[in-house]
Amino acid sequence: MRTTFPFAVVVVFAMMLWSSCSELRDPLPTNSPAVISGVHPAGWVQVGAQNFHGLFIANSLRWDLRNCQACHGQNYAGGIANSSCLTCHPNTPEDCTVCHGGTDNQTGAPPRDLADNTNTTARGVGQHTLHLAGGDIANPTECTTCHVVPTSLYFAGHIDSDLPAELTFTGLALADGAAPSYNSGAGSCANSYCHGNWSLPRAQSQLSGFYTADFIQGNALAPGWTDPATGACGTCHSLPPTGHIPADLSGCDNCHSGVVDNDGNIIDKSKHVNGMVNVFGQEYPMF
Repeated sequence: MRTTFPFAVVVVFAMMLWSSCSELRDPLPTNSPAVISGVHPAGWVQVGAQNFHGLFIANSLRWDLRNCQACHGQNYAGGIANSSCLTCHPNTPEDCTVCHGGTDNQTGAPPRDLADNTNTTARGVGQHTLHLAGGDIANPTECTTCHVVPTSLYFAGHIDSDLPAELTFTGLALADGAAPSYNSGAGSCANSYCHGNWSLPRAQSQLSGFYTADFIQGNALAPGWTDPATGACGTCHSLPPTGHIPADLSGCDNCHSGVVDNDGNIIDKSKHVNGMVNVFGQEYPMF
């Protein structure tokens, strides 16, 4: 038996379908020629264009892609629009790298920030890549050392909160009792173990002969997030550290063999900025 749907039902469904797609163009200039299925304006898929869809998603949808799914499908593979987002975003448009740049789908470490900046002088770029890739003197730093890492696009505190991003320090940043903080106005962090907020008391050391004071300690540096020079070797702790007996860089390897060479270069980054004291081939926890 043939089933006939009332005309009103068909009209309502058609209006719902049209509304879910057409609302994507409402905030955009009405005089832009539609080029993609008659829905989106010119420049919709052109990076850098005034009507680039990334800008619309950021500014009008606040990164919420559920409107996109209404037409392109739950998995963005085409949906009722029969147009796949996966052509340009092979895994999913919800990958970290889609918004944050980078090549690691898990971290999305910027070389590009949410405003499309790539220069490290931009706060959204800064020293992200240097931290996550590691430099000449330290191994890569986990994202979780400074941030609560979202497990999905809609994780609480991710796209539903305002910039700047929140910093919640954990792990290595807290070694030796450090209590780091971030000053968003100055663009710098302070009091982190990683940048020299540590102190080794002579009274608890088995190597008291290497002390010239009650403590060997770092400089408790407050490095500038957009200026890598402020975190260069010799800034987080003096060479040698304050309270340490005088020593030339060429002699560091006498006691810290396996960590540095006789030119003072770090040769094993896993033994530097690791929350431990590495001396005479032994590893001691921070006091």
